[in-house]
Amino acid sequence: MYPNSPKNPVRWVYSILFVLLVIIWSPSKAQQRNTPGINGDGDVLGGSSHNSGGYTAQDGWSVSLNGGYESPLGDLKEIYKGAPTFGVTVRKRMGSLVYSGTIDYRQYKPKESTFTYTEEDIYSYTATYGNYSGIGLYGGIAYELPLGGLVNIYGGLNGGYMITKYEMSMQDGENVILSQSASTSAVYIGPKAGFSFAVSNNVSIGLEARYSLGIVGANYNSREGGSTTPGFNSYAGNLFLTYSF
Repeated sequence: MYPNSPKNPVRWVYSILFVLLVIIWSPSKAQQRNTPGINGDGDVLGGSSHNSGGYTAQDGWSVSLNGGYESPLGDLKEIYKGAPTFGVTVRKRMGSLVYSGTIDYRQYKPKESTFTYTEEDIYSYTATYGNYSGIGLYGGIAYELPLGGLVNIYGGLNGGYMITKYEMSMQDGENVILSQSASTSAVYIGPKAGFSFAVSNNVSIGLEARYSLGIVGANYNSREGGSTTPGFNSYAGNLFLTYSF
């Protein structure tokens, strides 16, 4: 089996991203407090008894570098093993809501140098896969709550596209029966949850878990036909280093 390109682009994702960008770039309307402090994302805070640390989060901007590990699920898991991920995220806080835009990268390597498939216990062929790389482009929204002191917890949702690239070939004995190299795009919808901890007025660290629902994506085909399966599907853990300004 092998991945194949999706036939129909999902245009409503662009609408979601557009709305998120409009919200992110709109001017903040929340009232600022006079007493400065910090919160779990490193954003500017004002004096308050809202939590045990005497701080409450203020509206503001931040940028994060993140690195972590991601494991594929579904049919991809049968072929590829997990890999490190790297990315950059820009956030804007508006009250308890945090809007974000992210770009990240991963590259899965195949579990074996070649795979052997047998159909009806008669016909067999081998398949060779190249690395499976993916660039994520998505916006997000999260609801954040203080958890005492300088720690915040949050939960939310990311939505956008995963642009992937792969290579594969199939052989029947010494004859190549199929060779393919292609770039694909799949809708990315991923619930997320995490926490952050402030280490200075402008810097915080955080840990986040994500799960990709794989709503729309690739076809996986055999020699006898094909069936549609969910697209890019994975779970991941990421460590964030955030600077607020």
